[in-house]
Amino acid sequence: MIEKILIEYVKFIRSFENLLKDKYKQDINPCSFSRDFFERKGIIEGIEYWFHGGGCTAEKDGVIYAYDIGVNEIQFSQWKFSELIRTHPDYQKLNYSPEFVEYELYQLINKGILDWLIIEGIEGTNFGCVFMSYRVLLEAPYIYKIL
Repeated sequence: MIEKILIEYVKFIRSFENLLKDKYKQDINPCSFSRDFFERKGIIEGIEYWFHGGGCTAEKDGVIYAYDIGVNEIQFSQWKFSELIRTHPDYQKLNYSPEFVEYELYQLINKGILDWLIIEGIEGTNFGCVFMSYRVLLEAPYIYKIL
């Protein structure tokens, strides 16, 4: 089921990004041009969105899609992905624990759909933490062949 949720997550994000690209007539990732061409907070076709740092949170009908962007790659933490599950009317009924979601996402790494994104430290700070996130390697139509 996590694979199915991931497909919906990626499809929504790419569709949302395409809405912004079409509206602002840009062919680059919206995170790259948001500061120059439009407000970092707004609503487009019923999707409320706000850009933050290198990412975005979009909300439609109470469902939250939070993610980060690296070049043109979708990146997310287990917590951000779990926000989709927690706020989606069908998926919240599954009562997935954070540990279960983490385990299932790890299985998608083994399948080559996801990979780890490890960020060491934060520029401008005096401490060195390691933050683990996921990055999407395969998107539709390729992901459908694997499933």
